[in-house]
Amino acid sequence: MSLIGLLGTARDGILAQSSALMTTGQNVANASTPGYVRRRAVLETTFAGGVRVAAPQRTFDRFAFGHMVAQQSKLSAASARGNALTEIETALAPPNGSVGDRAMALVQSFNALAAFPTDPSLRMDVIAKTQNLAATISGTAKTLEATAESLLGRSRDVVNDLNASLSTIADLNKQIATALGAGGDPSGLRDQRDLAVRQVGERIGASAVEGPDGRVTLFAAGTVLVEGNGFAPLSVDLDANGAMRFFATGATKSEITSRIDTGVLGGLREARDVDLAASRDKLDAYAFDVANAFNAIHTTGYDSTGATGRSLFVPPASQKGAAALLEIDPSLLGRPEHVAAAASLAELPGGNGVALRLGDLGSAAAFGGWTLADRFAEIATDIGLRKSSANAETLLRTDTLAVAEQLESSANGVSIDEEMVDLTQYQRAFQAASKVLRTVDELLQTLMEAF
Repeated sequence: MSLIGLLGTARDGILAQSSALMTTGQNVANASTPGYVRRRAVLETTFAGGVRVAAPQRTFDRFAFGHMVAQQSKLSAASARGNALTEIETALAPPNGSVGDRAMALVQSFNALAAFPTDPSLRMDVIAKTQNLAATISGTAKTLEATAESLLGRSRDVVNDLNASLSTIADLNKQIATALGAGGDPSGLRDQRDLAVRQVGERIGASAVEGPDGRVTLFAAGTVLVEGNGFAPLSVDLDANGAMRFFATGATKSEITSRIDTGVLGGLREARDVDLAASRDKLDAYAFDVANAFNAIHTTGYDSTGATGRSLFVPPASQKGAAALLEIDPSLLGRPEHVAAAASLAELPGGNGVALRLGDLGSAAAFGGWTLADRFAEIATDIGLRKSSANAETLLRTDTLAVAEQLESSANGVSIDEEMVDLTQYQRAFQAASKVLRTVDELLQTLMEAF
């Protein structure tokens, strides 16, 4: 090889190693940047025997990334459901006294009245305890309703965030395809897009397939949400029963509700339309049975005025919505003489036959085969078990996500140790090429001076 050719080879080596050093420095600088994927400098031999750098390559393992997104979506679903169930459990069993506590207090007030049926203060206590129970059941039902509205609002916020991410992915698809068509390096744009894909996966679960033009097709909830430069925005409304319905509007509008079972949206949907709905139905059934059980006995009794047939609670028209509408019979308000304690007119003024029967409801299996305490305990236990299940799933998915993130980081992330090895290698190669360049320059200078 001539000295001039050797000079060109040394020059190419300096340029190539400088570019490789810049790529390595970029990796080190972005080691902690969220979504950054390691770049690798690709060196290749030239026709003249020198070296050059091709476009930097992203060391991207799509399988590891997809596995991480899948595990993140499952963790997000479990976490969102668990947090919502904590709110539901607090509504059903607040620390300042639950429905079950108020119901047992009512039974105890009837037991006290049975001991002293002519005591007006004990009759007033029965009225107060009846009001407390009705107000607590009604208040709990309204709190659950407010929780349902809150979960609906959160779901709508998630849908809005999802649509923003879907729009971002579609826009980045266009930019990446344009950059590739112009021979540019869209690695930074791909990093941004993968971060947006992960955000979509966290909210609804997703998988992305990249085409030869660099654009991805994004699948979620059994449908295509991003294809090419376009996306299908999501929307949410309520069906006739108040349950959430989700739609994706692409070429046509399609319902995807049944396929939303992962991500934050899946967790919120299960908590609201499965767990919360079950608790509301159980509370309605409880209120319906309690009102009817107490009324069935109280209407047979005689109050101090000798009247009979008076209800303790306003009779519920139906089981659906009974909890929210439950209230004391208005004829009892401020009228202790209207509380029925005697079983017959002959017992007046001190009869306690009905008061005893009402007091016995505390231990009788008169509430769908359950005792009064056990009937409410079953509601609280059910929501507690659902919460425990969600918490166990959260712990499991936290561990599986940690493993998936470690795998993804190992495949796509930056290792400072590896970068230091590459940095040393490229530095040595740069120094060697510089030395060759200086040596050739000195030889050429010597030859020129000889003439």
